[in-house]
Formats: sequence, structure tokens, C-alpha cells
Amino acid sequence: MARPARRKIPLLQRLSFQNPAPSAQPLGPPGDKNTVEFSRQDGAHSHRRPHGTQTRPRFASSGRHSRAQAVGVVVVGGGVSGLTAAKTLIDNGVSDVLILEAQDHLGGRVRTYRQEGVVVEEGAEWIHGGWRNPVYRVAVAIDGVDTPRPRRLGDPARGGGGGGGAPPPPPDDVLLAYYGLAYGQCFLDKFSGEYGTGYDSPEGEGWLHYLEQIVNGEEGTESWLDIAAREADKYPDLGYDHQWKSGYDTLFQFYEAVIPASKIRLNSPVCRILWDEGDDKVLLVTQSGDSYLASHVIFTASFGHLKERHTNIFEPPLPESFSVHFGHMDLGVSNKIQLGWTNPWWGSKPLDLDIIWTSQDLPLDRLWLYDIVNVASVHSDPNVLQMFIMGKDSKNMENLPAETVLEHVMYLLKRITLQDIPQPDFFHRTSWYNNPWTRGAYETYITLWGDHQGLKGHDPITVPLKNSQGRQVLMWAGEHTHSTRYGTVDGAYDTGEREGYRLLDIFKA
Repeated sequence: MARPARRKIPLLQRLSFQNPAPSAQPLGPPGDKNTVEFSRQDGAHSHRRPHGTQTRPRFASSGRHSRAQAVGVVVVGGGVSGLTAAKTLIDNGVSDVLILEAQDHLGGRVRTYRQEGVVVEEGAEWIHGGWRNPVYRVAVAIDGVDTPRPRRLGDPARGGGGGGGAPPPPPDDVLLAYYGLAYGQCFLDKFSGEYGTGYDSPEGEGWLHYLEQIVNGEEGTESWLDIAAREADKYPDLGYDHQWKSGYDTLFQFYEAVIPASKIRLNSPVCRILWDEGDDKVLLVTQSGDSYLASHVIFTASFGHLKERHTNIFEPPLPESFSVHFGHMDLGVSNKIQLGWTNPWWGSKPLDLDIIWTSQDLPLDRLWLYDIVNVASVHSDPNVLQMFIMGKDSKNMENLPAETVLEHVMYLLKRITLQDIPQPDFFHRTSWYNNPWTRGAYETYITLWGDHQGLKGHDPITVPLKNSQGRQVLMWAGEHTHSTRYGTVDGAYDTGEREGYRLLDIFKA
């Protein structure tokens, strides 16, 4: 999932409470998840293995080699990074490429949902910036860009009109003093001074909660104390946010024009990668028992999936100097809840409603609603309202029946608006954590713990792995491998292109 429309503005400006947004409404009283499927390499049958189990069968691979399909380059994952890597290779004359995608669709965390004329995004939604963003350049080339996102009160005046080509504002150095500390500590330290008298009142605490949830939405965190300040300070602003005219999946036209359908295998989750076979080849086995013998592999699966399953996927195990960093990073759990009405009850203009929780009196079964602090119309369909929810309450929401989620959010809307709101004609919610191929959505960040362990950037998890003969056989791409644009589609795009050109350089050598 790409970053929510990010308000990356000077901290003191973020903390200005002198003129709250007019829409801000103070709110007073009124399958077994512990197992996964695993296919044996010999294709005999599936084992059900508890998550985290280290023990696994070892398989002789010589017979498997003779039955495996030979491929020059296998790209694991058909998200934006994987598609970009494959396109980069094909554009430069390397046609022996195969994409193995676990799900029944391409795109990864770019997923447009359509139902009876309603178009919403489950994952990535915005193009962050203008001409310096490669995804924006692609969108312009395929005539996919809609008008820029309207700025909200408090948003910075970024970039230039339409193209976002003007340089971003000068970097704010406030966070330098917080390197080595949690990002949220800066807000906590400055909040009382910026808010003024009454900062510890119910209303003041409501504003502090609102501020934390906005930051969690920007960073993909459960708590603003999870992410290191150094990490949060890296994100460069590339200008205005833009929208797609007809859904983010319009982007796939760019890839379909170059990548033949014969180069893509859907419903092909890779369950084993034997990357040091002694013959400079990599053996990949899918859950269905299909096998492929590749000269090189570009692994682009979600960091959440990689972190959870790497001990079962890779043989030999990944070097500890590499995999140790998986414990220093995390993938946030961000979900969306979307409701639509044929005749919007709030009127003809788009709705943008901030919620300031000044009381803590929700029913026990609805406590997860406290993490919702904004309700806003969707750009692609103003008759649809959208809410973001992060962290553990996002996971809790996923585990509720859909009808319960609808009941709870309708309760929330009626309470904050004091209106008798009709049942929606459209309802949809995402479930990114319960998806075993993603295990989260947005974004992959270095935790405060990781920062204390010395991880200062994402570069260590981009290093290709060499086999015993010293040959680079396993490469890495995906938003989690970008040190500054992690969490964005353009970050994923850049890393796919990076690894495609890395392989081209190897082929030339």
C-alpha cells in the first residue's frame, strides 16, 4: 500500500492548534490462523506447519532438476517491483523471464476494487509527486492522471501546479535532536507547549490522540513510538499528490504492453527456493509442485511474507548477517473501510470529517473505533466515504465478521453526526494482515529497536546473495528495499528497475 496522502510539514506547523479545522468535531458522550499450507518438493502432499516452526524436511534435488523447467530469470512476485524488474529486462533484450505470482491477480498491494460502478482502492491510492516520481511519468504517458488532490487545511504548499516539479520545501531539522529516539517522542515533548493551557484536559488529550493516529497513518505504525525518528526523517517530498482517472490498476497497461501473458504464472506461490545447488542454478518449487531451474532470481514478495516465512522458503537458510535485519524492521498493518450511498446523506460536496475523541465510553466490543480519527470522501467516487485504521485494532477489525464491522462504523457515523443515517448501498473493508502473501500493507520501516541495533537504512537487505561459487543468484526488490521511498509505489518501481539493471550489468560482464 502506498502512503496515505502525506502531510510532511514542519513539526511546529503540525502542532499548531490555534485554528482547528472547521470539520473537527469534539466527541463527547451521546482457515486456522496458526497454520499455513506447505507443499513438499516431491509434490507428494501438503503439510500443515505451525507458524514459526524451524524444522523442515530436506529434499534431494537432483531428480527435481531433471523435471524442472529451465528459466533464465525468475521473478518471485507480480507486484509493481516484480513487474518493473521483468519489464526492464524484456525492454533490454532479455526475454527468458518468468513471473511467479502467489495470488490470482497481479499488482500486489496495488488493488483496485470495482462493484456495480463503484471504484475504490484497497491499497495504493495516490501518486506522490510530479515529474520526479517515475509512476507519475508513466501515468502521464498512458493518460491516466486525474486532477491533483485538493489540499486540506494545514497541508504544505508543495511543488508546482499540475506537475509538482518545483523543489520541495527545505528540510526541517527539528528531528535531528531526536535521532536515536522514537519519532513520536518529538511530538510528545512539544505538544504541551504548542497546545497551551488545557493540554491535559479531555479535549487536549483528544487532540493528542488525534495527532498520534494521523502520524500512525502517515508512517504505517501502531504507535508513533515504534518507528525511529531517524527513519521517519528520510522521506523526501516530491510535490503534489495526484490521482488516477480510472483506478490505480490502469498502471498495468504499462506492463501489459511489454510483458506477454505467457511470462506470468498466477496462483503460483513459491514455497521453496534452493539457492546454492552447486551448479550455479536456483531451484524454485511452487505450492502445487511445479519446479523451475533459474540462473537468477529476483525476490519481490511483501516484507511481511518474507519476515514470516523465510526460514521455510530458503535453503540453505539466509545468512544471519542478512536475516538479522528482519527483526529490526516491521511492516505496518493499515486497512480501509469504505461505505457508499447512491444519494449521499451529507449533501453534494465531498465530506472530510476529523474526529476528536474527548471521552472513552465506547462499548467494549467497539473499542477499536477509537483509532478512527477521519472520515473522508473518496476522490474516485465522492459518494463513498473512507476510513483508515492502523495497528492491532486494524487486525482486530479484520477478524470481525463483515456485518459486525458495518454495524460498528454505522454506529460511529451516527454518533459523531447526530443524524439518522440510512444503510449504505456499498460496503467494503480490506484484510491485508490476514492475507498470508502480504501480512500487512503499509509501510516497511526501521523500528526504534532496529535503530538502536545499528540499522540506519534499508541498504543491508538489498545486497544480492552469492552462492558457493561466488555468483550473484538471488536479488531483492520491493518497497522495503528502498531507503527513502519505502511504503510507496514509486519506491517499489525504483527497486524493480534497480534489480533489472543490476542483472543487465551482470549479463554484460
